[in-house]
Amino acid sequence: MSLPAAVTSHHTAWVSAPGGPPHPVRYAVDGDKLVCFGDAGLAGTPDRTHVSVAIHEIAGGHLLAQFGASLHLLAPDGVSANALVELLEHVPLGRTLEEVQIHLDDQRAKRRIIELIP
Repeated sequence: MSLPAAVTSHHTAWVSAPGGPPHPVRYAVDGDKLVCFGDAGLAGTPDRTHVSVAIHEIAGGHLLAQFGASLHLLAPDGVSANALVELLEHVPLGRTLEEVQIHLDDQRAKRRIIELIP
């Protein structure tokens, strides 16, 4: 199944694991993948868990789409640099290309990156 048309960049996804509260995550669209960081509120959610996803405009605006998805843990190199930069758009990445690359490599190594598959 493909992503709903309303799933575009710069929105917030509220992800709920079975029996758990919804957790807001910033997401990026990487080709046909919806990717986000799976640490913080989703850290304890195991790979391949079926979750509910609600897509809202930025800052919890009106509902754009709602669907069930399977949460899949990605390998550190399983997300493009562009998507990773988009996930980190609100974070200063460095003043030089070398600093930016070091910061991106650090985030790849330390963060849990997940894909939400409808």
